[in-house]
Order: sequence, then C-alpha cells, then structure tokens
Amino acid sequence: MTRPPRPGPVARVALGAGRALLGRRFSARLAELRNVEMLAPAELVRRQQQRLAEITRHAAETVPFWREAYRERGLRPDHVRTLTDLRDLPVVDKDVFRSRPLEDFLSEALPAHRRLPYTTSGSTGDPFRFVLDRAALPLVAASHLYFDSWFGIDPFDRHVRVMGPPAADAPPGADTPFGARLRYRLNAALQRRYERLTQRRFTTFRVTADELRHAIEHFRARYVMGYTSTLAALADELLRAGWSSSWPMKAIVTIAEPLTPERRRALEECFRGPVANRYGQREFKFWCAQCVPGDPTRFQVVTELVAAETVHADGSPCEPGELGRLVLTNLHNRVMPFLRYDTRDVAALGPPDPARAGGRGFPFVERLDGRSQEVLVTAAGRRIDPTTVGHFLFVVKGHVDAVRHYQLRCHGDARATLRVVPGPGFRDPETTARLRRDLAELLGAGVDVDVETVAEIPLERSGKRPIIKLLPAEPNPHGSGVDESHYSSPSDV
Repeated sequence: MTRPPRPGPVARVALGAGRALLGRRFSARLAELRNVEMLAPAELVRRQQQRLAEITRHAAETVPFWREAYRERGLRPDHVRTLTDLRDLPVVDKDVFRSRPLEDFLSEALPAHRRLPYTTSGSTGDPFRFVLDRAALPLVAASHLYFDSWFGIDPFDRHVRVMGPPAADAPPGADTPFGARLRYRLNAALQRRYERLTQRRFTTFRVTADELRHAIEHFRARYVMGYTSTLAALADELLRAGWSSSWPMKAIVTIAEPLTPERRRALEECFRGPVANRYGQREFKFWCAQCVPGDPTRFQVVTELVAAETVHADGSPCEPGELGRLVLTNLHNRVMPFLRYDTRDVAALGPPDPARAGGRGFPFVERLDGRSQEVLVTAAGRRIDPTTVGHFLFVVKGHVDAVRHYQLRCHGDARATLRVVPGPGFRDPETTARLRRDLAELLGAGVDVDVETVAEIPLERSGKRPIIKLLPAEPNPHGSGVDESHYSSPSDV
C-alpha cells in the first residue's frame, strides 16, 4: 500500500505557522462545539433555547419585518423562549424576502460593515440575495472543521475540491472602520494562503477525470470533497479506466446532493475511503452532517447552530419521524436573522440517540427528501448538474435579480433552452443576450443555446420542478447526454 509522504521541512514550517493563525481565529468556537457534543440532550436543548430567545428578541427589536410581525400578532419581543413558542411566528420563504426591500430584513442596530452580501446558487430554481453576518464567519469555519473531525480529518490535510466556480468576495465598504477593514483583509489573505497550502480546486463543469486523478496523485490528497453527482460521475469514469486511489482516503466529503447507493459504491471503490455526507444551505452553511461512518443516511442537527422544525402544508408541526417541510432558524446571523425559514426541502426529524452517534446528544434528521437531479453530459464532455447551473448563473454571473424561476431543458447533448420566469431586474433583449452568452460559456462548444421567457414553469406530476429537464433526442455519437444511473436530491449550498 502506498502512503502519502509527509510534507517537506519548508511546507511543515508554513503549515505550522498557518495552524497557529488558524487556531487563534477559530479555536474558541471549535473547542466549544467539541466540548458540548457529549452533553445530555436536555442540556443541549437548554443551550439552544437560550440562543433562540436571544436571536428572536434581537430580531423583534431591531429588524423592521420582524418588529411588524410581532406587533401584528400581539407578541412581546421576549415571547420566544422555547421551540413551541417559536411556532407563534410566521414561516417565511424566498417569496416573502422578495416581496419587500432587503433593508426590511436587516438589523438597524448593527453597522453596515458587518453585512456580507451573498447570493444563493439557485439549485432549487429560485435564487435570491441575502446577507451574512461577518462576525459569525469564525463559527461557520469552525463548524466545517468540527464536521471534518468526525472523520479524523485534520484542518491541514491536503485535499482536492470539485465545486462550482468561486465568486469574488465583496470587499468591506468605504464606511468600514480602519481596524475592521484591516482585520477583514488580513483574514481574507490568511484564508487564501491556507487554501493554497491545503487544497487543489476544480470547477465542476471543466474538470476531467484525468485532471482529478493527476491532482490526487501529485498533491498527495488525503480526502476529496465536492458535489455528489460530479464526483460520482468522475469516479465511474476513473474506475472504467482501471484507476483507484493508491492509498486509502480519510473521507469522500459529498455535498449539495444526498447519495444514492450507486453513487456511494462508485465513490468508495474509486477513492478508497468512507463517505462523509453533508447537508446545508448557503443561507445557513453546514449545520447538519452524517454522524456515523458507514451510514450516510444518518445526519445530526447541531443545535448550537440552528433550530430545526418540520411542518405540514398548513403550518402545523409534524410528529417525530413524520415527513414535512423543513423549517430552520439560524441562531447566529444577527445582521439578517433567518427565523422559521422554509428551505423547501422535505425531511423527517428524530430525537437524540447518543448510542447511535458515538455519544453525541444532538437530534437526528431521520430522512431527507428533496428535488430530483440529473447530470447532463454536453457535446464538449462537460458534466453539468443543477447546483453548478445555479452557482454559475447567479453567484458567478450575477443574474439573481433578473430571474425569478428557471429550468434548463436539454434535447440530448446538442441543444439546450433556458426557460426563465423574469424577475424585476430582467431587461429584454439585453438580459436575454447575456443569459444566452453565459449559458453557452457554461455548456461549451457544440451546444445550440436558446433562452425563452415564460409566465411560469409548471410542476411535474410528481409535484417537483426539476432544474435540468432532459428530453428525448435523436441518437448521436456523444451518447444520450445524461448520466442515467444517478439521481439525488439537492439543496442550496
């Protein structure tokens, strides 16, 4: 068995310095997560309710939308003390956020420089803008490291990532105090340095199987991370070529799409490691992860980060184990509090069971059902999944204000039509031309691209609205244009 070599002396010094810097930033948050995980479930609930009371009172007192919602319901700002009290607040979704100016959802009590603009990738078909709290970013990073630790991954383990193209970070505004501006820039520089030391990154629609193999072998990666559909398709191709990793990986970290058994088998056989499945949204980051090695269907909800509910269509609460709409409350975004946010995914929640989770007392996501996904293989050989489509068009290319809903209809691998329900920022014909140009860039040569505006995109008989809809086409030398063996369920990440 070939083992990855240890880094050389220069690399070890650089990694040691980076580890010290990283530790100062995140150690307190990471230590807190590790220290509380073995607490009794009742104590974890108490801690969650304390944070819940704090964030809801803050929202009621300083956020125009929530101040109005409390007043309309005759509630005091300190009304919410338990998860049961939380049900007295309305469930909100992206349509609610779009119906009013963004400022109505932002805290009036916090400085503007703490607002970090974000855009959802639109993998659920309806992208929108929101704001994260810069002050919460150390906790976000710590949560990633915390989930990694469940599988023995060290923060400085080398790895290969297969993700959507990175979007440019929004710089702090001119009104940001000098000290804060310096801190933000220093943190960004440290993050870039950390990423250069620890990872090699490929975009989902450009990477080839040979490039992935080369990166793993020459960078001596200890784990791989990426969108499930793309990693699984690449693994299939590598296995067909007779390649698998020369050393066992610590993990194959899969995100954005839950696994199918077929995908899991391909990933574990190719990369010779256990799957570490993650679930999250860009609005919340990761808050829920596979908790038991060898069983990617078991997730735990980290109650230090969120409060999770499931509700029926009429808003009434579901019983434990009963499928319902997944509704989340972020416990740390004080700039733009997300309270009772409808993720538009479907899940079943279950009680804590430390015996099933290595002693951790967090509750379970017993089942996670989402929306159907397919992987398009274009004439140029690019693998395009719904998460990549949304990330490219809305995060990278910035079409979020122009598009209300969308669907990519593919006729084999040579013709594609982007159906668009226009948003308030749609300007025809300029927007149509930009969308056509950007979609052609995404799909590559050999694909005839069109953009069609429609009043609505109807649901399928299943009740779902697929982002990529594959339609029959005449046989062609490139194949059917779809990886028909893989289907999964997405959420924005």
